[in-house]
Amino acid sequence: MSEIREKIAYLKGLLAGLGDMENEKNKKIWGAVFDVLDAVADEVEDLGDDLEDLGDYVGSIDDDLAEVEEEIYEDDDDDYDEDDAVTIECDNCGEEFEIPEVLLYNDEDVVCPHCGISIYDEDEDMVEFEDDSDDNQ
Repeated sequence: MSEIREKIAYLKGLLAGLGDMENEKNKKIWGAVFDVLDAVADEVEDLGDDLEDLGDYVGSIDDDLAEVEEEIYEDDDDDYDEDDAVTIECDNCGEEFEIPEVLLYNDEDVVCPHCGISIYDEDEDMVEFEDDSDDNQ
């Protein structure tokens, strides 16, 4: 029995413990209130069951997606070379310098080693760069 149903049963017991209600209108009102509470409890239980089913379904979708990602991206791991570098020209001093390509994809600032000015900041767009790896192919 759910916690809601237990509370409804407790309230029914309290009302029954008061004895016979003298007013027939009060009996009807309390009867209608308990009918509504029972209907709400039924809906809450149904929603809980639906939520559990959805959780199971999302879990199975996640598992399927992981399998698809593994199949699609298993060959891409070989394409990545940690030594790939890009050449960037500083807008401030005009000097060119190389940085590992991986730095372009994280949230750290890229700073010019010549003048110390930030080339790429999270709040700004990154300046255009030339990729040296294209020249070597």
